[in-house]
Amino acid sequence: MARRIVLLVLFTLFLSFSSNDVGCKRIYREDHMELKRQHELLNKLVKKTIQTKYGDTYDCINFYEQPFFNYHSLKNHTHDFPVRYTSNPEGSRDQKSSPLFNPSNFWLNGKGCPDGMVPIKRNTENDLKRAKLATEIHNSIYKPLTIDRPGTHYAVVRTKHTNVYHGGSAIISIYGLGVSETQYSSARIKVQNGPDSIEVGWTVNPTLYNDVLTRLYTFTKTANSSCFNTLCNSIIPTSTDIPLGAAIEPSSTVKQQFEMKFMLFWDSSNGNWFLKFGQDETVIGFWPKNVFTALGDGANFVEWGGEVFSPPGVPSPPMGSGIKLKKDTTYDAYCRQIKTINETDYVVNAVDTEAFADIAQYEVFDVEEYGRADIQHMLLFGGSGGYTGT
Repeated sequence: MARRIVLLVLFTLFLSFSSNDVGCKRIYREDHMELKRQHELLNKLVKKTIQTKYGDTYDCINFYEQPFFNYHSLKNHTHDFPVRYTSNPEGSRDQKSSPLFNPSNFWLNGKGCPDGMVPIKRNTENDLKRAKLATEIHNSIYKPLTIDRPGTHYAVVRTKHTNVYHGGSAIISIYGLGVSETQYSSARIKVQNGPDSIEVGWTVNPTLYNDVLTRLYTFTKTANSSCFNTLCNSIIPTSTDIPLGAAIEPSSTVKQQFEMKFMLFWDSSNGNWFLKFGQDETVIGFWPKNVFTALGDGANFVEWGGEVFSPPGVPSPPMGSGIKLKKDTTYDAYCRQIKTINETDYVVNAVDTEAFADIAQYEVFDVEEYGRADIQHMLLFGGSGGYTGT
């Protein structure tokens, strides 16, 4: 009975998001044609096929033969991606994160793709349908923060004033949460300028991934398109063994915290945005400048924290560690060492920020800045969920 209800909600959502556009039949046909086009192109480029222990299949493609370089907005792009930022000599001392993502435990072959190649996920027709629905859901709530949207909620710390930022970073604790098929719960960093924005972090999103694993994700929004991970030719993967959408294990518990560093930074020398992942700050992808209309000139807003979604009338899922804040990092989810990258490409402690939780008055989700910004700027966020908008 419960499964029938979930399927009914998913079907209703799908109809509601598609009926105002081209209709279910056309969406089905376009998905089918896009899948066929992708398969025909990738089949010509595949050098090797590998799998993860979670059942995901990836094709290894030579880096410069990726389909993304044939996309119309990238045809004249310069294919170099120098990394240009400097650690703040007066910044806070970094603490060693627990080792978390280990490719030898992720790939069945123990190592990912050969050198010079990148893993591109092989999507089924069902994968494309789920990704389309997940994107429509995300876009339907991707608006300025207000309290009048019962479907989505935030508990974040954000920069208060418009400024020029060359990026942001944080070390975020990793959790696995109980989320139903129509919901998601995420912890992320977001940068924005005008209509353009990038999110990166972890998410539990059954609509997108068809499971309840905690996974690495990106969400890119521009004036013309939006998508998760690589599905709209925006971010270009660069890593041989860390793919977007990768499952992240283990999750934090009261006895032991596991965490991961995420960084987004803008290279002022070429206008590209880069994603760094892990304590060793491995570059795993970049967004070319000409993907964007505004972010190609840097960001004017940075945000850190949690985000959840549930269809209207369905109780909100948990956020963070899934419990009401105890103001104790043993129990609470957190983002620590909250940083921005300034106009001179220095990584500095985030200052002039504000905490925001859109339904804090209902004591469902909350966020609190914790610790002095010049020592260990941290935010605690989370909640047990259960809010229905009434």
